[in-house]
Amino acid sequence: MKIKIFQFKVVDGDVKTNMNKVSSLFAKTDLNETDVVVLPEMWTSGYDLKNIDDHAAKNLEPVKTFISKLAAEHNVTVAAGSIPNKYSDDDVYNTAFTIDHQGHLIHEYSKIHLVPMLNEPEFLAGGNKAAEVFEINGEKCGVVICYDLRFPEIFRDLSLSGAKIIFVAAEWPIERTEHWMTLLKARAIENQCYIVASNTIGSQSDGTVFAGKSMIVNPFGEIMAEAGKDTEEILTADLNLAYIDQVRTDIPIFKSRRKELYKFL
Repeated sequence: MKIKIFQFKVVDGDVKTNMNKVSSLFAKTDLNETDVVVLPEMWTSGYDLKNIDDHAAKNLEPVKTFISKLAAEHNVTVAAGSIPNKYSDDDVYNTAFTIDHQGHLIHEYSKIHLVPMLNEPEFLAGGNKAAEVFEINGEKCGVVICYDLRFPEIFRDLSLSGAKIIFVAAEWPIERTEHWMTLLKARAIENQCYIVASNTIGSQSDGTVFAGKSMIVNPFGEIMAEAGKDTEEILTADLNLAYIDQVRTDIPIFKSRRKELYKFL
């Protein structure tokens, strides 16, 4: 499966500019034979949390229609990162969604772990539905969002449900770059799956600087592609999904599990 990650600077609080940026990236990128394009977390608004209610989509619209048109035009599935989003209540959620190559919504997930260090619970509501697997081109995948990376349980749930690729949409800060890189590799190794992680670059109005370092990690924990810390880049990798079976045969951690002795289960 051929993947492209768009790593770019998200303009804090400027939905129109950010949508134009994504449109421009699609227009100038050769997406021939690409299966999936991946976007980062909160790419429409950035972490302009004090004004997040103004930036929020309604049931993903109009952003869903915008991405659907790009996906169908370029014949590519879009793991469309996440955006601030409202459903029928007044709460704003951090919602990830995926659109297939025909422009159809195939998956959505609202971030369940909110970041206390960024005061997210003050401005956002946590999702109340578990992350679930879905299929891209017949292969099972999953999506998590930023702070979720610190919770191995969610990755194990997805891998035990058959996920071969787990996408991570993030706006991860530069102060914790080593955590980002270490945890991405660890999640790939411990679940023997591909981790495809899209982060942003630049800074926002409150002084937060993002780490960049979007990357794709294989099931053995090897980095297949890695972006810089402060450059707009398009990462490309071709994932050999059969390699997962090889790794799981060579190091059979799933067969070696002793569930009856794990107290938290």
